[in-house]
Amino acid sequence: MTTTMAVTGIADTRRRVKVYSFNEKMQWEDMGTGHVSVNYVERLQSLIITVRSEDDSSLLLESKVLRHRVYQKQEETLIVWTENDNTDLALSFQEKTGCNDLWAQICDIQGTNPSASVTQEAEDGDTSDTHLDESCIIELPLCELGKLEEIFDLVTTAIPSPMHRESLVQAMERENYIPKLLELFHICEDLENTTGLHHLYNIFRTLFLINKAALLNIMFQEEHIVSVVGCLEYNPGKPQSVRHREYLAQVARHREVIPFNNPQLLNKIHQTYQVMYIQEVILPTPSLFEENMMSALNSFVMFNKADIINTIQDDGRFLRELFTMLQDEATPEEKYRELTHLLREICTFSQALEVGDRTQCFKILSDYGFMSAVEGMLAYEDKDVVGTAVDILMSIADFHCSILRDHILQDGESQSEDNQFMNLLINLLVDGEYTDLEVQVVGLIKIIIDPEAIMAESTAQTVEKSLFLNYFYKHCMHRLMAPLMAQTAGTKISRDSSQNSALLSHILDILSLCVARHTYLIRNYIIDKNALSRVLVLMTSSHAHLALAALRFCRKIVGLKDEFYNRYIVRDNLLAPIIKAFIANGRRYNLLNSAIIELFEYLRVENVKSLVSYVVENFWSTLEHIEYVDTFKALRLKHEQEMDRRDNKDSAPAVPGILHGGGEVMTRYRRDPRQMGEDEEAWFDEEEEEVTAIYTDPFTSSPTPPLHSLPVPTSSTSPPSTTSTTSTTSTSSSPHSPPTIRLDATLTSIPPSSTSSSSPSKPIPAPSPFTQVSYSPRPPAALNRAPQSESSSIKTPIVTQALKSLVDYDEDSDEEEKSEDQVESPAKRKKLDDT
Repeated sequence: MTTTMAVTGIADTRRRVKVYSFNEKMQWEDMGTGHVSVNYVERLQSLIITVRSEDDSSLLLESKVLRHRVYQKQEETLIVWTENDNTDLALSFQEKTGCNDLWAQICDIQGTNPSASVTQEAEDGDTSDTHLDESCIIELPLCELGKLEEIFDLVTTAIPSPMHRESLVQAMERENYIPKLLELFHICEDLENTTGLHHLYNIFRTLFLINKAALLNIMFQEEHIVSVVGCLEYNPGKPQSVRHREYLAQVARHREVIPFNNPQLLNKIHQTYQVMYIQEVILPTPSLFEENMMSALNSFVMFNKADIINTIQDDGRFLRELFTMLQDEATPEEKYRELTHLLREICTFSQALEVGDRTQCFKILSDYGFMSAVEGMLAYEDKDVVGTAVDILMSIADFHCSILRDHILQDGESQSEDNQFMNLLINLLVDGEYTDLEVQVVGLIKIIIDPEAIMAESTAQTVEKSLFLNYFYKHCMHRLMAPLMAQTAGTKISRDSSQNSALLSHILDILSLCVARHTYLIRNYIIDKNALSRVLVLMTSSHAHLALAALRFCRKIVGLKDEFYNRYIVRDNLLAPIIKAFIANGRRYNLLNSAIIELFEYLRVENVKSLVSYVVENFWSTLEHIEYVDTFKALRLKHEQEMDRRDNKDSAPAVPGILHGGGEVMTRYRRDPRQMGEDEEAWFDEEEEEVTAIYTDPFTSSPTPPLHSLPVPTSSTSPPSTTSTTSTTSTSSSPHSPPTIRLDATLTSIPPSSTSSSSPSKPIPAPSPFTQVSYSPRPPAALNRAPQSESSSIKTPIVTQALKSLVDYDEDSDEEEKSEDQVESPAKRKKLDDT
C-alpha cells in the first residue's frame, strides 16, 4: 500500500479535466475546467484529489482518496464516485492517458487492481488482489425460460457490491447476454407467458440500477431499444401492460421541419428521444436510495444532447434556413409554429453543454439572427408562439442573462420605445391578454432586472449594471407602473376585478424586488412619483391577496430603515391607510390583522424613532383601545422613553467641549467618575472669574450652530480695542479676531493688539482636525502678563496648558520671559493634565 504520493498538477492536456456534479434536477452540472493533481495535504492529513481552475487557479475540487470509497472508470475518460454527503462527482479527462494515470494512482492508494473499472474495497489488510478477483467471478446461468427467476436473483444480489456489479457487467458483455434475454422476451410474448414477462421486466429494471454505461450502450442500440421498451411494458405491479411501443411508433412520430443531411445525427435524435421516454415515462420515479444509482442513464442523455447541439451549430445551411424562415412574414402559420418549437428544443438541448460551450453556441445562433427571431415571436398574435418565445427566453435567462441585457440595450438605441424588446415583455404582462403566461413573464422580468445576476455574470460589472438600470427606469418603468397609476388616482381602486387584482399583485412583486435591489434609483422614483401613496390605495381592495401585497410592499420599504423613506412616509402621512384598514378589519384574526401588527412590532423592536414618534403622536387616540395585543402600548412606552431621554439629555450638566468653526462649542455630558475635585474646580473658577470679568460681548454674530452644539449668545457690539504700552499706534479691533476657548462653555475672543517691530508675528498653524477656525497670528500681548497701559480696557487671559494644542502658541519661540506668577507648579500642571 502506498502511504505517500504527490503528483504535481502540470498544466498540460493530460491533466486537463472537467468537473461535474450531479444536481437535484438529476442532471450533471459543469463546475468548471482545470488541472487535476493528487497531493498529500497536511491540513487534512490525507491524500487529496485537487482540481484548480485553468483561468484563475481557484479551487474547483478537493476530495479525499478514501480506502472504502468506490471509484468507477467509465468510457475511458471518466472517473465517477460518490462523496460522503451522497453527492455524485465526475472528472471528464481531455485525454485517455490522463484518466489512466489518475486511475492508477487511486488504485495504488487503495491497493486495488487498476485493470478493473471499479475500485475494490480491501476487507483484510493481507488479502491479495488475486483472491479478491477469484471471489467475485460470476458465472451466468444458461439463458432459458426456466432460468429467468435465477437470473433475476443473481442480478439483484450483485447490486450492493461494486465488485459483483463489475463482474456481472463483464460476464454479460463476454457472453452477449442481453441480446439472448431479448430473444427470450419475444418467445414469452408469443407464448403469452406472463410469469416470464414479469421476470424479464424485473431483470431489465435492475440492469438500469446496475448503473453501468457499458450495459446501457448495449440496451440502447438501434436494434435493441424497442425490445427493451417492450420488456418494460409488463410491470407486475399493474394489471395490464402499457403499450409504450405503440405510442413511440405511431403517436410520437418524428417530423422534420427542416431536413437533416446527416443520417447519424438523425439516428442520435431518435435514440435520445426514446431514452428520455424510458427515463421520464416508463421507469418508476427513483426512491431516495435509488437516486444516485441512475447517474449513468442521466450521463448518457446529457452526452447525447451535447453531441446533437454541437452537430447542429456546425451546420450553417440548417441554421441559415431556420432563421430565414422564422423572420420571413410569408411563412405559413403552421410551419412557423413548428419552427418555433424546433428552436425551443435546440435551446433546451443546449443546457447539456458546458458553460463556455453554451455561451459559444448562443453567440453562433445570434450571428444568424436569433434575438430578432425571438423578438418577432413575442409580437406574434398566437398564444402558442408567444408561450414558446417565453420558454426560450427563460432557458437563456437561467444561465446567461447578459445576452438578453446586451440585446435590450442595443435594441433601445435602434428601435422606438413601443417596439423595444423590454417593453414587449412588459406589454405581455400589463395588457392582460395572456393571463396564463403572467407568472413566467414576471419571473423573466425579475431575472433580467436583478442587479445581483448582473454582478455575477458580467465582466464589466458596474458599467453594465449602471447602463441597464438607467435604461430601465428611463424607458420601461413608466409602462410597468401604468396600470397601477391609472387605477389609484382616487382614494379607492377603480377596477377591483379578479384579473386586475392578479395583474397588480404581479406589478407589486416586481416593485418589491426593485426596492430590495435598486436602492437610490427606485427610491427616487417612488418619492418623485409618490408611488407608495398609490400602492397603499390598494389596501381598499376587496381581494385580500392584493391588500396584503400592498402591505408587503410598504413593509419592504420600512424594513430598509432608510431615513429618506421614513421622512417621506411622515411627510405624506402614508401609514394612515394602513391604520384605517386595521381598524376596519376589527377584531378578525386573519392574515391582514397579523401582518399589520407585525409591521408596528417591527417599528418597536428596531426602534425606528422617526416612525415611532409619528405613529404615537398621530394615531394614539385611534390605537389606544387595542388591548388584545401589547404592541401599541409598548410602542407608546418606547416613544415616552425616547422623549424622557431627550429631556434628560437637554437638562444634564455639560462640560467644556471643543471649539468648532463659526464659534460653536461641542459639549459632552459629564459622568460621575469625571467630576472635578474641589482644588481643581477652585483653580478653574479663579481663571474663569478673571476672564469673564473682562470679556462680555465676544462676537457680533454667530452662524447657525451645527447639530449637537449649544446655542451661542450673540451681541451687536464689537470687542473694544486694545493698545499696547509700547505701541505708538493703535489698531482697531476686528470681529474676526482668533477666538479662544472659555472653560465655562462661553465663547470669548482675543482682541488684536499692536505689536512692536521687535516682536514678529508667529506663522499661521495648520488647521486643527477638531475645528474649522480660521487662525491669525497671535499678538504678543496674548502670550504674557505684561502690565497694561491705563488706556487699555482689556486684560489678556492666560492660555492654559491643556489647550495649547488648539491655539497658535509656541512657548519655545516666545522671546519674552514669563513672570513669576505665570510659572505653573507641578501640582497645578498635573491637575490640568488630568482634566
